[in-house]
Amino acid sequence: MTYHDTRSRFPNLRTGEEVLFAGLAAASRPVETLTVSEWADRYRYVSDESGSPWPGKFRTDRVPYLREPQDCLHPDHPARRVTARWAAQLGKTTALENWFCFIVDQEPGSMMIVMPTLEEASKFNRLKLQPTIEVTTRIRHKVAPANSRDEQGSTTSYKRFAGGFCQIVNAGSSKGLQMVSIKYLGMDEVTGYPRDVDGRGSPRDQARARQKMYGDLAKEWEGSTPGIVGECAITKDYEAGDRRLFYVPCPHCAVFHPLRFDQMRGPDSGAGLPAHLRCPQCDGIILDGHKPDMMARGEWIPTRVREGENPVPETVSAEDLPKWRCPPCEGRCQDWQPSFHLWAAYAPRERLADIWARWEEAQSDTTSLRTFSQQDLAEPYDPGGVTVEWETIHAAARKDAYPSRCIPAQAGLVVSTSDVQGYGIKWTCYAIGPRGQRWLVDREIFEGAPDKSDDPWIALADALGRTYPTAGDQEKGIDLSGVDSGFATDRVYRFCSGRPNCYALDGRHQQGLPWLGSPKKKDVLDRNKRRIAKVLLYPVGNYDVKTEVVAGLANLVDGPDQNGHWPRNTIHLSPDLCDEEFAKELTAERLVDPDEDIRSSNRRARKLISPKAQREWKRIAGRANDWFDCTVYALALAWHLEKKRRLTAERWADLLTSVHGVQAAPDLFETGAAEPFDTKPAKEKPKRASPAKVRDSDWLGGGGTASGRRGKGWLD
Repeated sequence: MTYHDTRSRFPNLRTGEEVLFAGLAAASRPVETLTVSEWADRYRYVSDESGSPWPGKFRTDRVPYLREPQDCLHPDHPARRVTARWAAQLGKTTALENWFCFIVDQEPGSMMIVMPTLEEASKFNRLKLQPTIEVTTRIRHKVAPANSRDEQGSTTSYKRFAGGFCQIVNAGSSKGLQMVSIKYLGMDEVTGYPRDVDGRGSPRDQARARQKMYGDLAKEWEGSTPGIVGECAITKDYEAGDRRLFYVPCPHCAVFHPLRFDQMRGPDSGAGLPAHLRCPQCDGIILDGHKPDMMARGEWIPTRVREGENPVPETVSAEDLPKWRCPPCEGRCQDWQPSFHLWAAYAPRERLADIWARWEEAQSDTTSLRTFSQQDLAEPYDPGGVTVEWETIHAAARKDAYPSRCIPAQAGLVVSTSDVQGYGIKWTCYAIGPRGQRWLVDREIFEGAPDKSDDPWIALADALGRTYPTAGDQEKGIDLSGVDSGFATDRVYRFCSGRPNCYALDGRHQQGLPWLGSPKKKDVLDRNKRRIAKVLLYPVGNYDVKTEVVAGLANLVDGPDQNGHWPRNTIHLSPDLCDEEFAKELTAERLVDPDEDIRSSNRRARKLISPKAQREWKRIAGRANDWFDCTVYALALAWHLEKKRRLTAERWADLLTSVHGVQAAPDLFETGAAEPFDTKPAKEKPKRASPAKVRDSDWLGGGGTASGRRGKGWLD
């Protein structure tokens, strides 16, 4: 058959010229620039096998909150890491799938996806990734088919495509996290990752080390439900980012606000209302039917601000949205990576009644409460019950403004405590008043190695001699001081041995111990380890005192009542002294179940749980707790002084009058029926002259010369 015969029989058959030039035209056409969301809307298909309620063509409009986090993953976007602390079934894995498809088609390169376990990695490929590849025609021919006999093919854990690859590994083995350089990193459910793998450290850190060669070109997606307070990896990265919340408009007043669980109300049979939300601005009722329109108009707003700046308001009018809305890594957010938080109320098909039912069920079961906190609220679970976050402490200190380095009119005792560390000595000074009121009035860090240098000890000795002005223009010195003996013990003993009002302290962790127990004599050794004196070592019942400290911080956050009375046991913090770092250290420990980690492990490990195991105080990973320890010791010394002086309400009134030179106000002791003291008027005392400031006297040890200089060897 000749060429002309073929053309006559198949008139629609394209010629070689047409095929050639059509290919050239397609190749020379500019590459279409699409965001990840735009690409997914145009080309992504969802497999019937995925379990999604919306199989077929993917539409971001169904989950509008997914648009901005996905678009931050585009190579042209300045973000390096995108963190999503979201509740279950909100699209974390969907965003990862969309990103993979976009990379294959638009920006091929090396990619790694990390799953918590080998089983999860296999399930992700079998139920999510491979079905997506098969139904999305745009990338199906670009990903090499799985073929065990072909080295160039793909496998269940390795996807090969033109210009790149994707390796799917599990966080439980370091083998998959080594010997490869990657540009794109996706980590799913990081809360389930082990803390250490094969002695090489965190799997998250190992995976991130694979991106070093790409520098600012590297990209990371990190999505997970949270874990346990203080150990939650996703919460740590969320707080390190710009902390975006999804603000939605009220269907009644049109004011934008984030949905919060404290806005939820249970069913009201009298009014015929199901479980619903209330607008924080107009108290309007928000039902399930309002959610689609609210979500479609929602906006991500970063809530993190720099210290000293005005906080982002809880409600924002439509006109003020541009003021607070800020693209990730730009403007006021340029120093932080984008981090996003969502809880179950934002889920398109989640009924508010179901959320409320799970909440009610969780009230009688701690396991259900843990699940509700993590899977519904997307908040880390606190096994210790009440938690006080450092952000709330920092904000409360700004409201409870009082001058630092002055004794408040309600305080009559002053104690100071020191925590000795390898780099220096941290020192705090608290003023103590009736009804468990404590005020931080001074703090300082005396730098220098306490086990080698005299400098921090000289500075500490000077600090113990400080006096502070009172409300009556008098001066008040420190009544009692304490130094933790856990580090540089011999130096602590030598420092305290010549100072009767400075106790060497030893923290004890058992429950039920006295706040400050009976002391024991310890040998004081010189630099040559020769016994030169004796010192009294006082044990501190840390367990119960720490509970009191946390309760005092919680009372600070709660604030005074309508009459201006603060709750019994409140720790007041001066804004001049309570910066972010201090607030973080002050909340660096939490009360936990010692078997909490085992409860989330396998069945064999759970058999090791002791039902009689005492809860214990545990330091939050990555946080120092020095200022917390100082505060604990301060409360123990204050308790000791109050017991020693038998400070009843009448004696407190006398003490306040003598300290300040004015009669104590009666309302210092009156708090209604809950106050155990009977109110008694303070005795009138003549106003006395201001005492001289404490100078280098013998109580500091070692005496001094006529010029006030200390003699040689005064520290020894």
